[in-house]
Amino acid sequence: MQIYDYRQELIDLLNNTSADPQSLLQTQRSLTMILNILNHYQASTLAKEPTPRFVQRKVQTPQNGLSPNARKALKSLLTGPSIEKEKEAVPHNTTTDRPIAPTPKEITEEERLAADNRYIVHRKLSGAEINHHYYPEVLLHSLPFPVEDGDIAQLDYEQKVRGLPAIRRITGDHLREYTPEKINVVEYGELKQVAGSDVLQISNTIKGNSIVDEAPENTIVIDPFKYPGRDIKAGMVIDYAYYDRGNGLADAKNGSIRWIHEKKDYDTTKQPAKPKVIKKASNPRHDYEKKLDYDLHQRKVLVITGIRNKVKGLKPVIDKHHGLFRGLDASAEEKVSSSKLKREIRDTDFVVVCIDAIHHRISQLANHHAKRYEKPLAIANVTSNTAVERAIARALNGDPAYAESSEDLKNYK
Repeated sequence: MQIYDYRQELIDLLNNTSADPQSLLQTQRSLTMILNILNHYQASTLAKEPTPRFVQRKVQTPQNGLSPNARKALKSLLTGPSIEKEKEAVPHNTTTDRPIAPTPKEITEEERLAADNRYIVHRKLSGAEINHHYYPEVLLHSLPFPVEDGDIAQLDYEQKVRGLPAIRRITGDHLREYTPEKINVVEYGELKQVAGSDVLQISNTIKGNSIVDEAPENTIVIDPFKYPGRDIKAGMVIDYAYYDRGNGLADAKNGSIRWIHEKKDYDTTKQPAKPKVIKKASNPRHDYEKKLDYDLHQRKVLVITGIRNKVKGLKPVIDKHHGLFRGLDASAEEKVSSSKLKREIRDTDFVVVCIDAIHHRISQLANHHAKRYEKPLAIANVTSNTAVERAIARALNGDPAYAESSEDLKNYK
């Protein structure tokens, strides 16, 4: 068996090795390959002949060795690409001839939002796409806040709704580089039969504020067969959405049904509800009489109190200020662990602690976790609507957690 004499290629390899890291790395790889080849042939030889043999140099010819093309391929395998080609592949400084470090990729605003599970809402004619998940219109309608194109949605991957991450909140903080496509909605459009055909049309709306209400000839034709399984028929009241590109009815004809209203949503024949008689509270100290002027914009407020029967009674304060109420009953001190407080405070926007019937440990833990997660915290001296309302106002304005005693007494008269 003849062994190819690789020594000349090894000499060429070392001669072509420069001091830069890329060239040294390529030489290291080539030497490792040579050792693997030698070990392979040595193992084959020892298996056949127990006595080691010396390899004699023999000039190879195309008839009894490698062809010129094979020699060229082997040499390229050992030496790797030329130094000039390596320099072309890696950018170098023309002055120092040193490789230029690649510029780090700039983090986009959208990537920063994704780190906090916040994503752009891509509103569709029906439903929306959020982080590559499609949310049907029925899920969007069940939310306590509107969802518009370009809004920022915060998703909760620990809670699922129909297999989708739950939408915790929606904010109108649109990204600068995102331009929402204008979507017009014909709200509460009445479907009427087109004489002599199976198709329907919208020629007016209950609100009277749509493009079809501007002139008698303005109509939008609806083909029921485009919506199989929804049983579209005359007499229904629907919301119809379309992309507004400035072409009026020409754009509207390419729209789609967004929502079918139930009769209770628009029935104007119902008798007005009788006014409810509001009973006077037995304790006027807790009457919710004064309403401060601020808007929570659907942000969550966690109210911690030690009076169990008053937890739910504080909900109207947050509701009237357009917030989301979260109540924590701390009357049983041993049942309120640090981990429970941490979880509740982490998932809210504002924290109000009513300290009139609460254990000091819970108050300290609430203050600790609120600082840790940078949540505004305010203290209410008593568990009452007025005290909670004023505490939320202080948290919104960044005022001290405790109110001045004279100010509280004035409001409790």
